[in-house]
Amino acid sequence: NTALSVAIEESPYHFARDPSSQRASTIGGNAATNAGGLHTLKYGVSVNHILGLEVVLGDGMVHAVGGPHGHDIGPDVAGLLCGTEGTLAIITKVWCRLVPRARAFRTALAIFDSTQTACQSVADIIAAGIIPAAMEMLDGPMVAVIESVFHLGFPKNAQAALVIEVDGQELGLDEDLAAIGAICKKNGVATFEGGRDPKRRADLWSARKRAFGAIGRISPSYCTQDACVPRSKLPEVVARCSEICAKYQIRITNVFHAGDGNVHPILMYDEADEASVRNAIAASGEILRY
Repeated sequence: NTALSVAIEESPYHFARDPSSQRASTIGGNAATNAGGLHTLKYGVSVNHILGLEVVLGDGMVHAVGGPHGHDIGPDVAGLLCGTEGTLAIITKVWCRLVPRARAFRTALAIFDSTQTACQSVADIIAAGIIPAAMEMLDGPMVAVIESVFHLGFPKNAQAALVIEVDGQELGLDEDLAAIGAICKKNGVATFEGGRDPKRRADLWSARKRAFGAIGRISPSYCTQDACVPRSKLPEVVARCSEICAKYQIRITNVFHAGDGNVHPILMYDEADEASVRNAIAASGEILRY
């Protein structure tokens, strides 16, 4: 994924899919899993950016669907195959949709004293009719990990952080940023910063994309879930996941795509400790069922 971005960085276009695993994940893998990413809230998932596929079926036959060979009549076979994870076909070539780059950005960092108020702000921002390009949440333990590695100036006692970005044409972005700030203030935000500094923007998103790798500083092993829930349920879901992990004596941290309710509870355990592994499996299963 990163290689494609680098290859077209001098053009006015970009491939909008940017999963956190961007440096490791392949374009074929993005299509096979219908991967999302940090900017899914505004730009959609992989299927929205795939024009065609070359695939190998179970009988060994090679087929091209969509792309330069496609037409607009009949079923969307390329869309059908996106997300099937190799069960219907193996993807060997992808025609990607490139879209114009946004001309301007405003990036905000909101620090909260509780995950519940941060989650409520997410729901209120969407309810206000504002569609950020991205809205990512980190809970208190993850904020501490990120700060210890990347030194971004996060308060040590922060219980939650939202990284929010609006993009597009220059006109109107300051108004969107002010409205987001007002909503966060209504929900008791501890600190709110927002602006157009490209370095600050790059630092915040780089830290977010490398959050999972930073967990190695506080836990020898971890596993994570990947599920979507209604945004209105985010406070309840975060609290319940913590209760389940406490029941099994497993530490938990959260970093997730809050804007579209895509949660990633991260369960930290020790794979060298058999009891810890059993507890992590039990807690993970109960979270998934919940």
